[in-house]
Amino acid sequence: MHDERDTVRPSGLGDGEELAFLRAMSGQFHEDESDAELERYVPVVERDRTIVARDGERIVGTYAVRTATLSVPGGAPVACAGVTAVGVAQTHRRRGLLRAMMEQGLADARERGDVVAALYASEASIYGRFGFGVSARQLRYRLDRAGVRFRDPVEVGLVEPATVEQALATWPAILEAGVRAQRGGCLDMPAAHWQVWLGSDPSAARDGASARRLVHVPGRGYAAYRVKGRYTDVLPDGEVVLLQLVAADAEAEQALWQHVTDVDLTATVSSWLRPPDDALPWMITDPMRLRAGEAPPLYTRLLDVPAALAARTYRAPGAVTVRVHDRLVGSHTYRLEVASDGRADCAEVTDADTAGGHHTVDLECSLESLSSVWLGGVRVCELRAARRLVEHTDGAVARLDAMVAVDRLPWTPFEF
Repeated sequence: MHDERDTVRPSGLGDGEELAFLRAMSGQFHEDESDAELERYVPVVERDRTIVARDGERIVGTYAVRTATLSVPGGAPVACAGVTAVGVAQTHRRRGLLRAMMEQGLADARERGDVVAALYASEASIYGRFGFGVSARQLRYRLDRAGVRFRDPVEVGLVEPATVEQALATWPAILEAGVRAQRGGCLDMPAAHWQVWLGSDPSAARDGASARRLVHVPGRGYAAYRVKGRYTDVLPDGEVVLLQLVAADAEAEQALWQHVTDVDLTATVSSWLRPPDDALPWMITDPMRLRAGEAPPLYTRLLDVPAALAARTYRAPGAVTVRVHDRLVGSHTYRLEVASDGRADCAEVTDADTAGGHHTVDLECSLESLSSVWLGGVRVCELRAARRLVEHTDGAVARLDAMVAVDRLPWTPFEF
């Protein structure tokens, strides 16, 4: 019998196959498959980091990586494989294609020296078995504009319209200062991705809304949004669809929120991918006007556990030994030691060390659970309560919770 795994191409697309790849991916996600929509994404397809499954000449499975770095608390960003476009055609599901592509893609990322892989999941139940855990919880908002009052309004004149050229020139630095320098869990946005996002605005991407509006507090913050015009009876009932709002300081952030909640002919503001510790609820007089719900979280999988744990800084000194079970590469034990300055060392501990009493295993968990607590976005005690982590040494959960705690929760303000 023919093994479908044999149809997986280990890396790369043929020259000129980018559109075929994008069309296959869009079909799997039930999105626009027209060349007019897909051509703008061709420049960001990394052929040597793309895996496909084929049935004859037809692409029936897709997997791609965005080469990136991921910010970590207090440390230099780490090399990250931004996993995206993962899917299998409906006619070829249940044949092991997704697993084959995922395993091959993650192995390739490890060989390239990526410390972590990250993704957003359309169907979250798929990725736990590959070691991906929720690392950055995120919120979505729906705000009743009519009842919004800011406790301490700032000068509205701080906000100015921005051109695409201004945005391309200055917004990357704001993302670095406003998110990546302050929080873990944020991927970088290379120039080609900024160009794709800001340089084109096809009507097919607007879902019935206006063209993209760009505003900024120059050098300090920016927002991009659309407006959906709507009337109920004879009264305006439009919606501001906030695409992204990022600021490097509190005054600029509030100025931008004031702007998007004061757009004429609208009644609501909806927002996607906000951090759980967002400042907005504390800016307004009536937080009940702000209805928050769960938004897609960022998932990560540690590819190099010692490098990932040693890359960040920690809130409190201490040491823990953790036994980690990874369904792809087996079980390993790691010793994390954090000094008084928050810097860490982490190394694998051998079975001989634990059997000989040199190190006692304090905690035991899956790689999925360790990936969740790594950036401080999920508490260790939550996972213990959910039976996702076992404490072998009394106090080890509290100790690790204190070590990984962060001032600002992890957040990526865009999907990829």
